[in-house]
Amino acid sequence: MNTEFNFSQLVYPYKITDFFQSYWEKKYLYINRNNNSFYNNILDNNDIDNFLQNQKLQAECDNFFLVKDGNSLDFKNWSKQESKSHQYIVDNNKLFEFLHQGFTLVINGVHKSIPKLINFCNLLESELKFRIRANIYITPPTAQGLLPHYDEHDVCILQIHGTKIWHLYHSPIQLPSQQKDQRIGLHSLEKPEFEVELKPGDLLYIPRGLIHQAFTTDTNSIHIALGLYPTYWFELLQDLVELAKENPAFRRAIPNEFMNDDQKSFFKEKFRQICQDLVTNLDVDTLLETKSHQFIVNKRSQDESRFQDWLQINQINLNSVLSRRKSILFSTDKDQSNIRVKFYNKSLTFPIFFAPSLSTILYSDRFAVKDIGGLINNEGKIKLVTKFIQEGFLKIESINADD
Repeated sequence: MNTEFNFSQLVYPYKITDFFQSYWEKKYLYINRNNNSFYNNILDNNDIDNFLQNQKLQAECDNFFLVKDGNSLDFKNWSKQESKSHQYIVDNNKLFEFLHQGFTLVINGVHKSIPKLINFCNLLESELKFRIRANIYITPPTAQGLLPHYDEHDVCILQIHGTKIWHLYHSPIQLPSQQKDQRIGLHSLEKPEFEVELKPGDLLYIPRGLIHQAFTTDTNSIHIALGLYPTYWFELLQDLVELAKENPAFRRAIPNEFMNDDQKSFFKEKFRQICQDLVTNLDVDTLLETKSHQFIVNKRSQDESRFQDWLQINQINLNSVLSRRKSILFSTDKDQSNIRVKFYNKSLTFPIFFAPSLSTILYSDRFAVKDIGGLINNEGKIKLVTKFIQEGFLKIESINADD
């Protein structure tokens, strides 16, 4: 797999800065590639075939949907319940029957279940610094799964196989949040503002709130819907609540019916005042750093070849070549005595004199164990990298023979 496939390549030939300045949250973007194999390193038909061969796929938990013309099929119609666990397991025979009948198969959460997509989405998250979710849509010929709708998150459509026609309309609500506009059926669609037939390798970016629909003609279609989930402005206000808790004035009880009018008036004026003071004195940089730290510690681990590392870890020597995992995000802090490295909701603490040695591990893309700097001896170097391999920060590129 090409583990270097990132968002910059996804929007090529547009520059990533142009995308976020001109299109992000503003308008759709269509990229015609004329390259059927462009996404092969992300997903191909064999990946889906291998995935569906699993005889223990759970039909519950919103992992799968079968939908036709906006009507979804109850999972009990295409699954079987195991006698011991009572879990509903996908019945592939029934699944393919409904595919042949024109139902669209939606496989949700493939950023957690198909290895190439797991690694791809991890890389995107490290580059963009926000959450990525991926779903696969498989639609038979002359069929339509979902009716016209809009999403509450921005989406990149990656056409993998076959073709699909897309109609884009208008945005009835500007930048919707998680609350769906229940009046969508009242909005007149009229003529689409944009029509396009996506072919393998093409990309279509759809900002949240833009009504769209898609359908196939004489070919089947497979596409990835890549959901983009950044932090929104209103989410920063949630962190203000935590800051407010530190001020005793905010910890008072609000007025009740037994208080007089003067007390209630005092509350209104005082509450406005302390809210204004909170915003006036707000350190926005600290607020953003807090969000960034939360993302780093909660980010999914990147586990490609981690089992292979486990098999070889006892063979590590001074000539072994290691690399920092491409999608790793980390932060450091230190005091007079210790330095801490934080990633994957972990925190590793080392004496402060380890700082030069840690610098090699943290900031080198690739290095030999013997090249680790600092004051630690050779045995200490091997112990140090072993710890970082065990925790999933480093991966083994080559063992090499010891001198």
